[in-house]
Amino acid sequence: MVNAPQVVFVTGASSGIGAAAARELAARGHRVIATMRNPKRDGPAVTRGYKKNLEAVRCDVTDRATVDEAVAFTLERHGRIDALVNNAGYLLLGTIEDLSDDEILSQFDTNVVGSMRTVQAVLPAMREQGSGTIINVSSAAGRMTGPAFGGYSATKYAIEAVSEALRFEVAPWGIKVVIVEPGTHRTEAQFDNLRVAQAVLEGRSLYQGPVEALIEGHRRYAAGRPGPRSVGSIIADLVETGDPLPVRVPVGDEAAQIFSMRAAMTDEEFETALRNLGNEGFPGAYFAAEHELNTN
Repeated sequence: MVNAPQVVFVTGASSGIGAAAARELAARGHRVIATMRNPKRDGPAVTRGYKKNLEAVRCDVTDRATVDEAVAFTLERHGRIDALVNNAGYLLLGTIEDLSDDEILSQFDTNVVGSMRTVQAVLPAMREQGSGTIINVSSAAGRMTGPAFGGYSATKYAIEAVSEALRFEVAPWGIKVVIVEPGTHRTEAQFDNLRVAQAVLEGRSLYQGPVEALIEGHRRYAAGRPGPRSVGSIIADLVETGDPLPVRVPVGDEAAQIFSMRAAMTDEEFETALRNLGNEGFPGAYFAAEHELNTN
């Protein structure tokens, strides 16, 4: 394990996994730049109790200028960036047919291009140091998907591809890259911050009943899941380890079970297993409500 305090740059740190990771890292004595779009509003809750080594800084990953400014601020303040936790992103639910161009492009700009912007911003300093750790937060949805998760999963599949390529590209400079794949956790992303396709919100989706059932089932399921602290703890462990990092780290019993089941089944068997889940949780709730589809 690395004993010296690390300088860690965390994106999407206003709540959920990002906030949990920032606070856990600060609790362990690391110097943390917790970035978010509105630090005046969200920063005090994140930095409370750790103001000596945790600072909230404005950064919108869809705006390259703010990314560059936040990275420059960190380098001016601390002289280095030892680790990047690329966590900024959001969950958008809606069927492929319902998603508008703007909804698709906005999700990719935040979840994928935003992560790439941040990587590009920190790499010059890490190359100069000859070291660094990049932790890209994906999801169990980055290796499997279901109805109404297609757009979101596409962004997480993309993060997996970007991360695998990046591992090869930056290894000569001693920079490590790892993918963290949380299963469902009880975070704001599943409730207040959950986004739903406008077609569903306006009641004009051809898949209205099943998607509404899926959203309700998803929220019900998420309410019974662990909070984000366990993910934050694993992220902190990855920052501190001096060992080579694996390509990916699944987090939580759900992710491990899904990946194991997926690996043991053919595509057709896995699809059948999802369809037979029943109406508790998701995506079974969607299939249970399929009879409501308007096929006219």
